[in-house]
This record gives sequence, C-alpha cells and structure tokens, in this order.
Amino acid sequence: MLRRALFVVLLFAGGVAWGETVAVIGTGNVGMALGTEFAGLGHTVIYGSRTPAAEKTQALVAKTKDASAAHPAEAAAAADVVVLATPGMVTESVVRGLGDLSGKIIIDVTNPLIFEGNPPVVTYGTDRSLGEIVQESHPEALVVKAFNTIGWQVMIDPPTPAPVIPLAGDNAAAKEKVAGWAREMGIESVDVGGIYHARATEHLIVMMLNNAFTGPGGFELEFRNLD
Repeated sequence: MLRRALFVVLLFAGGVAWGETVAVIGTGNVGMALGTEFAGLGHTVIYGSRTPAAEKTQALVAKTKDASAAHPAEAAAAADVVVLATPGMVTESVVRGLGDLSGKIIIDVTNPLIFEGNPPVVTYGTDRSLGEIVQESHPEALVVKAFNTIGWQVMIDPPTPAPVIPLAGDNAAAKEKVAGWAREMGIESVDVGGIYHARATEHLIVMMLNNAFTGPGGFELEFRNLD
C-alpha cells in the first residue's frame, strides 16, 4: 500500500497522472502548437482570446482535445499554468491585464521583435527582456522563459536528435516542471539560470532572423547538454 501511495504522489508531482489546466494566451501558430501538444499530454487547455466565440478560435478549440476558449483574464484565472504565446510587442500590455497570477507558473514564449524594411531588418523592441517584464508584472508568479528559440513546427514535430531549448527563470521547481513537459513532447532543455538570462535567448532570435533575411551566409545556433 505504501509503495502504491508513493507511486501516485510521484506521478502527481510530475504532472503526469493528474492533468492541469493550462491557459494558452494567443491563438496564432505558437498558441495552436503548444495548446494541442499540452492537451495531448493530458492537460485541459483554455485558449485566451479577445474573440473567444470567433470562428477561427472555435476551430482551434475543436482541433484540441479537451479545450475551450475564454477572454484572456478569464482563461488565466481558471488555470494552473499560463502560457504567453502573444506577439512580442503586445506581451507587456496583455500580461498586465491578466489579473492576479500569484503562485501560477507562467511559460513565456514571446520575443520582442520589430520588423522594418523589405527585406526586413529585425531589431530588439525593449530595453530588457520580456521574461523580466512578465516577472516584474507578476512578482509572485513563477515565470519560465521557454520554447522561444524554436519554431512552432518543431514544437509539433521535433526532429531526431531532439532539439534542446534554454529555460530561464528564478524558480528551479517551475523550470523542472516545464522541462518535464518539453521532454514528453520530444524536446530536451537546458537550465541557463535566472530570468535575467531571458534577454540572451531573445537576442539570439534577432540575430538568427537577421541572418536569415539579410545575412551573408547561413548558420544555425543550437543548445546542447554537456552532462
């Protein structure tokens, strides 16, 4: 009996046996990818949208196992975990309107990108990282910068060997939970330290996009676990 009880406790702690409620704020490609993937892991997904009854939003709900849609603040209030999948330059205003998120894990997937010209030149749109801005907006929440260095297609169909994403955040337990969810998706991760280091991961995206649009030659950047 003790062994069985311990087994149940361990499953609960890892978020495997008991699904959690996840608010995915944003219904674009990234929101779709993470929403459908997290639902596939057994979690209940609520999409946060300005237009939850719109045909596009409802089509995404229908595509996602055990999902619904609500306005962003309503979705966040009902969730254990909040995923920010909004366009980067509106993230600050969106996150400030989500209400009290104390004690909740916030997975920040956003990048503050400004595109100008044709072909576009990409610049960094804030004086510090969006991860830090999100943490400052909700100081009692557990913010983890994650998934912002890979495309939505990779989230759905990760290649072999598994890609490695950086995790930045000030709470080790929150990062471990996000790492576990990523692993279940077929994606590995590396802990790069506190939320301050979110700015490094966001700047990497600026460099990679500028290389893709106007750079002198192709290159790829990737993280690797060395242990």
